[in-house]
Amino acid sequence: MVPANQIASIIADGFDVFYGEFMRLTRKARRFYDEAQWLRLHEQSQARIDLYQRHVSRTLAALAPLTRRFSQDHALWRQAHIAYAQRVADRVDFEVAQTYFNAITRKIFHTVGVHAEIEFLDSDIGRHAQHRVVGQSRVIENPGDLVALFTEILTHPRPALQWLDLAAEARWLAAQFAERTGGADFEHVEVFKTLFFRAREGYIVARVASRGPSGAIEYRPLVIAVEPAPRGIVVDGLLTTTEEIMPVFSATRSYFFVDLEKPADIVDFLGSVMPQLSRSELYVSIAHHRHGKSLIYRELVDHLETSTDQFIIAPGIRGLVMTVFTLPSYRNVFKIIRDRFEKPTTTREGVLASYRSVFRGQRVGRLADTQEFEHLAFERARFSDSCLSELLELAGNSVRAEGDQVVVDHCYIEEKMTPLNIYLQQATQAEACAAIVEYGDAIKELAAHNIFAGDLLWKNFGVTRSGHLVLYDYDEIQPLLELDFRSVPVARTWEDEMSAQPYYPVGENDVFPEEWRPFVVPRNPTAVRDAFEDAHADLLSPEFWRRMQEDLVAGRVRVNLPYRPRHPELSAPIRATE
Repeated sequence: MVPANQIASIIADGFDVFYGEFMRLTRKARRFYDEAQWLRLHEQSQARIDLYQRHVSRTLAALAPLTRRFSQDHALWRQAHIAYAQRVADRVDFEVAQTYFNAITRKIFHTVGVHAEIEFLDSDIGRHAQHRVVGQSRVIENPGDLVALFTEILTHPRPALQWLDLAAEARWLAAQFAERTGGADFEHVEVFKTLFFRAREGYIVARVASRGPSGAIEYRPLVIAVEPAPRGIVVDGLLTTTEEIMPVFSATRSYFFVDLEKPADIVDFLGSVMPQLSRSELYVSIAHHRHGKSLIYRELVDHLETSTDQFIIAPGIRGLVMTVFTLPSYRNVFKIIRDRFEKPTTTREGVLASYRSVFRGQRVGRLADTQEFEHLAFERARFSDSCLSELLELAGNSVRAEGDQVVVDHCYIEEKMTPLNIYLQQATQAEACAAIVEYGDAIKELAAHNIFAGDLLWKNFGVTRSGHLVLYDYDEIQPLLELDFRSVPVARTWEDEMSAQPYYPVGENDVFPEEWRPFVVPRNPTAVRDAFEDAHADLLSPEFWRRMQEDLVAGRVRVNLPYRPRHPELSAPIRATE
């Protein structure tokens, strides 16, 4: 076989094996959802995330004899690129297959920026739109009877859902839909065959089509939240606006399990009812995070070509572990690990492990998703002098200037947020009260999943563009169960009380919540301080944290759903083994 064809064949076979295993895990996970085996479902999610790098490594090993023989042979790889493109051209998931090829070439050539003749760069959206796969969704014409409509919708998912009371659920949905839409007319509903699910969440995803003033078809979302109950599946909510479904598909939550042949069809469908989200964000939400990551880069390149502003250091208090830069006009930030840390216990390996843990874990709606990048290249002229100077000074091991380029060897890309300390300064009193209460909610919700935020300073929490509050600094997160929450001992003498150093022994994992008040509780305005203390004064008590640890040890899991549940008892604390 010609070497180029052999390379293309090995990579295509490697992708086939990877994607087959990816879909096998996705389909197997549905049983865990139906049986409410949440821990097993979480383990399945982690296993699926870990697949990509493992199979890339296996493909690289299979290619090793050829790469040793034709080391750095760009002409050969240009031919392999053409051969691979021909092999995957008829696949319905060809864009995901192309990204797999890119992952291989970047490892072999240690590519800085992109290698346009070897990598696949164009998303080719038009090809996706022209070849929708039949059978992934079903169009249900308006029957004039909402109960009949929702009965059809509820019985469409495959494998079929075992309803506790199908007729009662269809009647409830019909009444809710009529109330929310005011009886507005529509032409049809299009519903996906697959259930969208993850631990403790399941959704039937559909859209309602109607004619707009110009006569063109317009879509609005129709998302039905479902939950396994002891004797069958029940409907737990109805979401009919973009604002309601945005938190469901937020990057602050774990990736969905979705069993469909053509990812692009899902992305197109979701984009029609959530135009605020980019294609990269939508691919990431359905667990195609590696292709989503490649689209983040393509979107960045497009943005750079259509903008003129310069990179700056991100507004806010400078981090002790990360240095962060951004474009004022761009929706994301770039986070780089500093060369030296002002926290003596911090290590680069520990920071990498923390970010990897969040990437693989349950983000529970309170942890920002980050995508890891290597060897990015930018035009030097796009950097302000002060920004480049700070990056080179603080992160010279990861950032370098080469001629007219700036190369970033390693960084994380994350959604741009407004740091909470800045948000509180700019917000109205009502907005500040709501934000400071949500800050406490975020700390508690993370703790309920065995995540201690560590550094609770406001600067480490951010308000997203959708108004949600999340933790985005992972340098000091720890498992809650590893910590010992203590009360501050009473001072024995005047000298003890005036000492600048603790007058009592402090262990490595000791935490004293009473000491948090100066930087957790607002001093002013009084209304904002009172709002926090009314809702979260217990955060300053070690007894609260010990009770939280007792719940975790007992296996009681608290669930923070991205919608208002119809059956809140199903999301109350439960045993994790149930």
